[in-house]
Amino acid sequence: MVALTVYLAIAVAVCVAAYFKFLFRKRRENEPPIPTGHWFWGNGEEFSKNAVKFLHSTQKKLGDIFTIRLFNQHMTVILDPHSYEKFVKERNFDFDKIQKQVNHNVFSFELVNARKMLKEAGKTVRGPYLNKGMAQFSNYLNETFVEVTQSSTGEHTDEWKTAGLRSFNSQTLFASLFYTIFGKGDASDPRFKPLSVYKNFDTFHKYFNFLWLGMPVKFFPKAVKALEGLCQQPTSAELLQRDDLSEYLRFSTNFMIEHNQTEQDIIGHNLVYLHVNYNTFRLAFWILYKLLENREALEGLRKEVDEVVRCKRAEMDDDEEEIVFSMEEIESLKVLDSVVNETLRVASGVFVVRSVLDDTEFEMENGQTFTVRKGDKVAMYPPAIHKDPEIFENPDEYKYDRFVDAKFYKYGKEIKNPVMAFGALCPGKKYAIVQSKWFLLTSMYSFDMELCEGESTQPDINYYGHEILPPTKEVQIRYRLRQNIEKLSFL
Repeated sequence: MVALTVYLAIAVAVCVAAYFKFLFRKRRENEPPIPTGHWFWGNGEEFSKNAVKFLHSTQKKLGDIFTIRLFNQHMTVILDPHSYEKFVKERNFDFDKIQKQVNHNVFSFELVNARKMLKEAGKTVRGPYLNKGMAQFSNYLNETFVEVTQSSTGEHTDEWKTAGLRSFNSQTLFASLFYTIFGKGDASDPRFKPLSVYKNFDTFHKYFNFLWLGMPVKFFPKAVKALEGLCQQPTSAELLQRDDLSEYLRFSTNFMIEHNQTEQDIIGHNLVYLHVNYNTFRLAFWILYKLLENREALEGLRKEVDEVVRCKRAEMDDDEEEIVFSMEEIESLKVLDSVVNETLRVASGVFVVRSVLDDTEFEMENGQTFTVRKGDKVAMYPPAIHKDPEIFENPDEYKYDRFVDAKFYKYGKEIKNPVMAFGALCPGKKYAIVQSKWFLLTSMYSFDMELCEGESTQPDINYYGHEILPPTKEVQIRYRLRQNIEKLSFL
């Protein structure tokens, strides 16, 4: 009995010591305030239920900077949009550990010489490479538009068809993204096709937050099965033989081979790149859904698209068969730009996270200075800023023209980046936005679309932390080709 008492006392002492070592936090001088939370989970339960609501509530009590605890991880959250540039530029706020954590925990590989590879590979999604990739994407998208309007006998039809919106996007946008990244290769090769990859990736992506935080993939049998399917890829040698392989994958694959990385490493990196592009797919869902849900928005954008197509058609010679758009022309469409920005505002779930390399005196834009502790995480949470009623009037309402010739303010000062989409360091951010705009422009021009009666959904807040939130459920749409349309292409 005495021995049992001793063992219990030791166990209690160990638990108490572990609590004070890993969970308990005493605020040091000049550190950000700490909200109260559960003794064991910290603020994890409140955050997981509704991150935006929890952060707004804490902001009202403690101000624009505070340190929360998600189980054993302390994270300083900055909610002042004016401090975004300082946050991004702070050298002690490091992204390398975050990308290594994602690569290792989610996709089971480590990138050798990651800084150099990502810096150089990032150049292949900008400038002339961006134009080349967009031209490929445009061609593939035109092909998929033909495929989704064929009858059961393979003939062209302009009759109404019914499909799930995500299903429609997977057959058009996702397939086009997939071929733009990996090329088409051998059409008879069944191993790596867009729709099978989409289904596996959609399943796997549901477990992303759990895996990123370090939970073993074997805990999730569905994720294991999906990952096995995703790893059935052509070899690096086979991919490099494809003339239409993206410049990004061509460079990164050669770089990894030169640094003696394995085929499995290359497959893992390919999946990371697919993961990044999957956000474009999710964004496109919300763009179309919000337009179909709001007739005024649909008609407003279609008016702009039809007008620009009509003007370009008038400038063309009679023998020209395609209407060609340049990057500058796409970026000049104000309603299109506003629709994309407003959709990013309402559907973004991104958490911009960094590791703190050393105790850091971080100066906010208003001049206040706080000490951020070494070993913690530090983050900005754009969804909380996107839903701030002081910045955006009626933030829960979708206003398709909110960003047309508009400026936004906080504390009486204009905000430089009112919409913080994707990651702050994402080199392909512009590429993703332009792809989304092109998909939207061509869809509005090519199709009549409507939601089926009674169909509705909303962003699933259980997935806060994902760059773009998934819908709570699929919705059914009706679509058909519009009459007397012409082929649109990207120059």
